[in-house]
Amino acid sequence: MTDTTANNNGSVFHTHKLSNGLQILGQPMPDFESVAVSYYVHTGSRDEPDPSIAGVSHFLEHMVFKGTKTLDWQEITLAFNKIGAELNAFTSHEATVYYARVLGEYLDRAVELLSDMMYPRLAESDFETEKEVIVNEIARSEDQPYNSTYRRMMQTYFGNHPLGHDVLGTPESIRNMRVNQMREYWQHRYAANNLILSIAGNFDWDHIVQLAEEHANNWRVGDAGRNVDHYEPPHSINDIVVDKKLKQQIMILAMPSVDIKDPDYYAANLAASILGDGEGSRLYWNIYQKGLAESASASIWAMEGTGILYMQANSTPQEAPHVLKLLRSELDNFLDVGVYEDELRRAKNKWVSSTVLSSESTFSRMFSLASDWVTEGRLVSVEEEIERIEKVTASQRSGTPGITCNELAHQLGEVGAIPISVNLRGQGDRKGSPLLYNGSAHQARV
Repeated sequence: MTDTTANNNGSVFHTHKLSNGLQILGQPMPDFESVAVSYYVHTGSRDEPDPSIAGVSHFLEHMVFKGTKTLDWQEITLAFNKIGAELNAFTSHEATVYYARVLGEYLDRAVELLSDMMYPRLAESDFETEKEVIVNEIARSEDQPYNSTYRRMMQTYFGNHPLGHDVLGTPESIRNMRVNQMREYWQHRYAANNLILSIAGNFDWDHIVQLAEEHANNWRVGDAGRNVDHYEPPHSINDIVVDKKLKQQIMILAMPSVDIKDPDYYAANLAASILGDGEGSRLYWNIYQKGLAESASASIWAMEGTGILYMQANSTPQEAPHVLKLLRSELDNFLDVGVYEDELRRAKNKWVSSTVLSSESTFSRMFSLASDWVTEGRLVSVEEEIERIEKVTASQRSGTPGITCNELAHQLGEVGAIPISVNLRGQGDRKGSPLLYNGSAHQARV
């Protein structure tokens, strides 16, 4: 059964679910000549509870392109080239997405090919060859100091929780993985009721449903579950790593925050933007623009069931102790003073502008449809998104609806009582380590 909704701005949304549970989502954008289509698989590295298969979600993404039951990797590449498609995929902690952008006239072929790819051949010969590709990708990532620090932070923060697993896995887990383990993972996680077919652009909805029935109606049903229990570290941790080859010092502070479904999600994001977005934030003016660090920022990473507020800075080892004190000082000031109306207005304008600009991209709308469905079980229009942003206020006034950034700031102070500090240092003054952020000194307020 198809459900169709329309808002006052003329935007139309379609939803349809096949008998096997495959969810189909669509937003027509008739003024465009192109269309973006994807299979959003509700699985990622957090769905790898066994450390021996760490990285299997990302590895499987690679293997999907190596061949299907009917096409080898060369035929897949050539078929998409023939229709001039932009083809790609990505894996995160919570999702794996395969997508193509094509002219509307080639949509049928794109849906056919992407559908075929959801049933990859997973040949052992391809599996063993691709292992080295993944191991080399891990090595390249480890050569980037910030990536190494961020990975260390996630491992320190989440411990044995699957969210602590790196999306790429480890060289050991990849090399020791067996093809049957990947096949079992695919069988378990790539079931029809754990996939979303999402489309935005120039298309006919009834025809899309017909295509889905034709290519996916016989797909199997499986377990679409996921452990989304809230997680917080049991205690504060300071982790210092010294790499003598480096001439810089990278610092990341992480603490619990809101999850993706929290009513305060919008206030938290605006608060984090005011504190430390890339341009015009407090960290930007008071640390980066003063030449004390190459970068200084703060952001919210909201996931299913849990979330992180993290602050980061990158400076010389000589400046690092001072910069680390400033990070803490700016956070303390944020909790004490709260948010000013003018900086909240700037943060809102940035978010609203970004939302509107991205809504003019078929890819962005395609991805938003799927992510909104996973989060809320329904589709969210651009207008509703903007309305939610605008409802956030800097301070509570009697009779004024909305969530307040100031209330949220103090709430973060209560929730974020368990900070994690990861510090990657190069050569420099080793006396800097006692100045590392010490969570136990200020438990009540982050």
